[in-house]
Amino acid sequence: LMEYLGVIPGAVTAFGAINDTEGNVKVILDEALMSFDIVNCHPLSNDATTAIASKDLLRFMEATGHEPLVLKVTA
Repeated sequence: LMEYLGVIPGAVTAFGAINDTEGNVKVILDEALMSFDIVNCHPLSNDATTAIASKDLLRFMEATGHEPLVLKVTA
């Protein structure tokens, strides 16, 4: 986690994509999560939470060079 996303176990966050400058990580976002207007993520540390519009999270991923897959991963 630290090598590719720059975060420790327990602090995994979508924002970690910014640290994957070589494109080693494939980002998968839950379809149900992305159906909300606003989603919450840790800001690279699990001692805080920040909110971002789901459409802006997709834009953030693309800006980091990641083309996220939005898949149904919940039952």
